[in-house]
Amino acid sequence: MKVSDIITRPLITIRSDATVLEASKRMVQNNIGLLVVCDAKDNTKLVGVISERDIIKAVASGEKLPDKVDAITTRKPVMINASSEVAEAAKAMNKNKIRHVVVVDDRNVPKGVVSMRDLVGERATLRAILQSHEKEIFVGGD
Repeated sequence: MKVSDIITRPLITIRSDATVLEASKRMVQNNIGLLVVCDAKDNTKLVGVISERDIIKAVASGEKLPDKVDAITTRKPVMINASSEVAEAAKAMNKNKIRHVVVVDDRNVPKGVVSMRDLVGERATLRAILQSHEKEIFVGGD
């Protein structure tokens, strides 16, 4: 199964010149934990990502919370090609101890985000399908 097959939500982005408060509100409104940060002048150019953890770390630092998203953006996010296998996304998350990967096309243009939640949901779906087929096979064999 390809990564592109399990993207469950549209890509949610935020401009690098947006405020941290705007980013927080967008995460809450969309019930997500990560936003793709795009260049303020070119909304298709990936700058990085900002996650719930980035915002919490900024708040917990005790310093004045930066106004702009750009100040706390993770600049080199983990990315995976849309045509990669789902297992590769899981490996990347595990290796980097993260909960999201940015899905890109062959030109590194962001197409979506896959989260650990998406992987867990896909695994549960596959398990249910397998169990259903096992029952059909067992019942059909009588």
